[in-house]
Amino acid sequence: MESLLAYKYWLPVLLCLELPGCAMTGNSVVTKNQAPSVDPATPQGEGSNSSTSTAADSKAVDSNEQFRAFGRRRAAELLDSTTPPPPPAANAQQPFLDYGREQGEDAEGEFFKGRYNRSRARLPENIEKWRTEPDIDNPGPDLANFPNSAFTLPQGRAYIEMSPVAFYGSALGSPAQYNAEFLLRYGLTDDIELRLFSNGPSWIGGSEPTWGFSPIAFDTKIQLWTEKPAYFLPAAGFEAYLQTEWLGNKAFNSGMQPSFTFNFDQSLPWGVDFEYNLGATRFQDNAGDNIWKFGFQWAFQRDLFHKDFAAFIHGYYNAASLPRLPNVQLPYDAYKTPTQNAVGGGFIWTASKRLAVYGQVSGGTTKFTPSVIGLFGFAVSF
Repeated sequence: MESLLAYKYWLPVLLCLELPGCAMTGNSVVTKNQAPSVDPATPQGEGSNSSTSTAADSKAVDSNEQFRAFGRRRAAELLDSTTPPPPPAANAQQPFLDYGREQGEDAEGEFFKGRYNRSRARLPENIEKWRTEPDIDNPGPDLANFPNSAFTLPQGRAYIEMSPVAFYGSALGSPAQYNAEFLLRYGLTDDIELRLFSNGPSWIGGSEPTWGFSPIAFDTKIQLWTEKPAYFLPAAGFEAYLQTEWLGNKAFNSGMQPSFTFNFDQSLPWGVDFEYNLGATRFQDNAGDNIWKFGFQWAFQRDLFHKDFAAFIHGYYNAASLPRLPNVQLPYDAYKTPTQNAVGGGFIWTASKRLAVYGQVSGGTTKFTPSVIGLFGFAVSF
């Protein structure tokens, strides 16, 4: 810094000394509004005065020459200097800024962990990674609890979900039933998912216990939009299925029954994920009449102990999001439309990027609801 200041302020002065007329003499300086002084002419005969003046001028010239020589040397040193400028002083606040940035990233990761991650994966800067890597946690298995998520699989990806242990206790109008459920999912596009569901090999109790195979249902899920936390707007999807009689034994068939739901996912404070479905499902009673009923499914989920282990509480009203419940074989008019309602809890363990294991136990709160509902299963990502 000292060299730069010297260069800035002294170099013009030193160079000026090289110019004619810049040499400092002993003559007085003429100021503004002051007439220059004129020395009287020296007579030719006054030789002593002339000699004295000549000696003084010579002494002044010698003095100025030495000063100019010093200026030339100093200017050359400044012009030829190759010394790099001193490094900038270290920012004493940088360690604190770095620490604050790290803490902010950790807090952001904790906040966005969960359902909102499923929305963030679909951002332009993340979507290619989401498509190319199998991830059982995004969007996650649908058979683990009663509601289905609003999110779909990425294009070209597939899930196989199986619940080989699915037990439904007896209730008024429906005997106990055992199923080995499965759900096949394929991402047709990033926002459209094709699905195939069945209760699989099934057993039904009662007065005439029967083994057989449950019919299949064709299902489609469409993602409408992702979550918008700034507006407290949940992610939304639309799902519709048609339960057929294909491959089903007579004891498990109940005609062609459609259903549709609107699926929502929302991130809540304290790391809680809220998943809920609203829709309508058609049933067939023991008289063969088809009846539409409103359905509602919900679940609150949160990570426990580790980000790969989550616990949830869930429930349903009148129907699950898939045709997995036993049919209530009662005349609906006589019982004023039997109502089902169940509440329970469970877990999801993400063992790896490709494998998740889940289980749940629930209980019915009305006499038309299975007394106990328990299932255990797994999901694999491809």
